[in-house]
Amino acid sequence: MRHSVGIVHRLPGWLLVFVGLTSAGIAASLSPDPLSSLRPGHPRLLATAADFAALSGRAGQDPLLAATLDHVRQQAELFVAVPVVEYKLVGPRLLDQSRAALNRILTCALAFRLTGDARFRDRAVKEMLTAAAFRDWNPSHFLDVAEMSTALALGYDWLYADLTAGERGAVKQALLDKALSFAPAAYAKGGPTDKRLWFATRVNNWNQVCNGGLLAAALALADEEPALARTVIAGVCVSLPRAVTAYDPDGAYPEGPGYWDYGTTYNVLALAMLDSALGTRFDLDRSPAFQRTALYRLAVQGPTGLGFNYADGGAGMGASPAFTWLAQRFGPPAALAHSRALLADDVKKKVNARGGDRFFALHALWFPAVAKNPNDASSETPLDFHFRGPADIVLLRSAWGDPRALFVGFKAGDNSANHSHLDLGSFVLDADGVRWAADLGPDDYNLPAYFGAQRWTYFRLNNRSHNTLTPGHALQNAKAVAPIVSFGSTPNRAFAVADLTPAYPGAAKRMLRGLTLLDRARVLVQDDIAGLKSGTSLRWTMVTTAKIALSADGRTATLTEKGRTLRAEILAPANGPKFSVDSTRPPTSAENPNTGTTLLAIDTIPSSADSRLAVLLTPVGDRWPANLPPPELTPFPAR
Repeated sequence: MRHSVGIVHRLPGWLLVFVGLTSAGIAASLSPDPLSSLRPGHPRLLATAADFAALSGRAGQDPLLAATLDHVRQQAELFVAVPVVEYKLVGPRLLDQSRAALNRILTCALAFRLTGDARFRDRAVKEMLTAAAFRDWNPSHFLDVAEMSTALALGYDWLYADLTAGERGAVKQALLDKALSFAPAAYAKGGPTDKRLWFATRVNNWNQVCNGGLLAAALALADEEPALARTVIAGVCVSLPRAVTAYDPDGAYPEGPGYWDYGTTYNVLALAMLDSALGTRFDLDRSPAFQRTALYRLAVQGPTGLGFNYADGGAGMGASPAFTWLAQRFGPPAALAHSRALLADDVKKKVNARGGDRFFALHALWFPAVAKNPNDASSETPLDFHFRGPADIVLLRSAWGDPRALFVGFKAGDNSANHSHLDLGSFVLDADGVRWAADLGPDDYNLPAYFGAQRWTYFRLNNRSHNTLTPGHALQNAKAVAPIVSFGSTPNRAFAVADLTPAYPGAAKRMLRGLTLLDRARVLVQDDIAGLKSGTSLRWTMVTTAKIALSADGRTATLTEKGRTLRAEILAPANGPKFSVDSTRPPTSAENPNTGTTLLAIDTIPSSADSRLAVLLTPVGDRWPANLPPPELTPFPAR
């Protein structure tokens, strides 16, 4: 892929001279006043009354939109009968309740606007008034405030004409007291003056979510509380660009595709709300890396439908309204076609009382219309990508549009990135519709010191549970940066090499791991080690859900799942190391037991300081070439 150049975000012209002031000072000095273009009346966040009214007519021209709206109505019917949210913390978080409120309010408010059924309005209002009466929205974990603020702000805006004066007053006061009251401290000169508001200066999903939540409230109340709205708009225009640098330089997200969906959805919400309410995005979407991130979202999902779930994220990836919004504006065409296909799958899923994606209603507003040339979209997209950044990743595949295609995700980069695991050198592998090499994902965030001193003791989070190479029993250095040092792509072959030496300080003079997609039909995992300390063992691991059968000599492992087969062969060294099958059970009962998975492993003590361990992974079956010669093992290209 063509790499992006270094990116400097351009602040809006009206803001440049005010960066050194407090947000209140910025707001007071705006010229022209950003609220001079405020759309009068309600709704003005994400859609207007005319936009909502047009949905049913548009649905008559597109069966997928009709199915999407019907899915919203079905979900609203179930939400009518469930208990309202309650003030209930799980660990330090109210987040589950904030997200439930957002799901129910968005869904029921949209269902009311589509149908006029007062039950849906009443249910949304009941949820809003219940949350408004909470003593607070748990500002010690400000994500909880942000999501609840988003919920009530959008409900207030979308239902404004159908709320009583008392209902409006209660919701407005809650937004002021429980969310917007924190804005002056969040956007203060020199940084937040309240330690709970650290998000404003960070480069991660917290920045995007919390800025988005405060902005939703500010824009919903902008005509009633203009000074506060100006403070928030100015603060967001200074703070949000910090988070956008996370996508530099190529559009990848350091926290993995799961958190990409979280942070990017709120980033897009902020942009879309500014656009709909004020008619401008203040150039907050000008980052070339941000404009490329839909390509990352497209490429990071394997043909099985599972994502390359590095960091604290699960592998599941469904439809994303933010993905559609980005693809519509910045491309590529294949991203929009893929977003439509994902939505077509999601609308077939049965609704349940718990609810699915809390942002599902936004699919109606940011709907992926049919691409002009949908059949040509994937043919224009490269098969292989190297996305640089804190998560330095490579994605290789044999084909687009084939659920049985071969796919590899390969992880390098910075172990200190937010939500990172000790996973340098790890990979996932799809072929024949099966994920053969898996990432177990996160564990319970409420485990003791999950984000603190005990983080690397948890099995799912350290290198012992990842598909990588470990010298001795070492944990990877939590601050290590292991770069991709070589990447290449040709029609028949693609490869990447990561330098894992920094991951294990002092273990060896050099540790290089390379993954090569050979003939677009098999994967070579090659580890070249130089200067390994005498007597140090090496452990090669791969997590799988497949059944494993070992050959008599232990040099070949046959994996089977869903009637498909993958063969693993040790090519180097020629003699000695054998496969074994180990448990993925963690050391403590409090951790996820990882039921249904096993560990394919190789344990060896090299006979010399310089050694090579090479494993060939080959899908076997009618659609794959048979009797291919063993690949030639060669040193990695010089840096």
